[in-house]
Amino acid sequence: MRSACSCSAAVLVLVLAGCGGHGRTADPFSYDHSRPLAVSDAGVALSGPKMTVHVLTYTGVGRIRAFLVLPRTRGRHAAVLLLHGSGGTREDLLLPAAELAARGLVAMTISQPNDAQTFRPLVVNARRALDVLAARPEVDAKRLGVVGFSLGAQTAAILAGDDSRLKAIGIISGRGGPVPVFWIGKAHAPLFLQAGTKDAVVPRAQLKALIAAAPDHPRVRWYAADHGMSRRAFDDQVAWQVQELAR
Repeated sequence: MRSACSCSAAVLVLVLAGCGGHGRTADPFSYDHSRPLAVSDAGVALSGPKMTVHVLTYTGVGRIRAFLVLPRTRGRHAAVLLLHGSGGTREDLLLPAAELAARGLVAMTISQPNDAQTFRPLVVNARRALDVLAARPEVDAKRLGVVGFSLGAQTAAILAGDDSRLKAIGIISGRGGPVPVFWIGKAHAPLFLQAGTKDAVVPRAQLKALIAAAPDHPRVRWYAADHGMSRRAFDDQVAWQVQELAR
C-alpha cells in the first residue's frame, strides 16, 4: 500500500512543502533548536562613523560565514537578514546591509552553499541566522526582517510562510517555482516584491506567479531593470524595511 506521502510528480510540491499524518502538517524545514549556534566573532573587518562590520561564523547546516553590520547608536534595534542569489556570497548584499545599519538597523549577510540540491539547507541556514540575530543584545527579537535576491528571494518566500518571527519580507527577482509559491501563500507578515521588466534570467511568468501567490495585497513594484535590478530598487527595499520594522 502506498503511503499518503508517496512522491509522484502530482504531489511533489506537497511533499516538499510538508506532509504529515493524522491531519497534522510536518515542517520540512524544522531543525534542532537546542543545537548550539557556536557563534564565533573574528572581529571588526570595517569600521566607520555610523557602523562596524564584524566577521562571524555560526553553525547551520555546516559552518556558515557571515557579516554582521552593527549601527553605532545605542539601544535595541530591528534587524534584517539579507540572502544572496545563486553563486553568490555574503559580500553580495553588503552595500544594502550597510545602508540599513546607517539608518539604525542591525543587518546580517550570510554565504549560502551554492551546491544545495533542495531548499532545506538554505532555509535552515537562514532560520539559524535569525536565531543568531535574535540572541544578540543589540537586537529587538520582535522586529526581524529578511530580504532575498533571486535564489535568496525564493528562500525568503519560503521563510515568509515558515517562520512567524519575521515582520517584513522583501523579495527581489524571485522565481515562482512550486515550493516558494506554496509557502508564500502562508505568509505571516507584510511583503514587498520587486521585479525587473527586462529580466532575462527569470521568465516574466515566473516573476508574476510568485507575486500572484502572495496574500493580502502585498506591495509590488516593477522596475525597468534586468535580473540584477537597479540601485533604486535596493534603496526602495531598504527604506521599506526601515519603515515596516519601526512599527
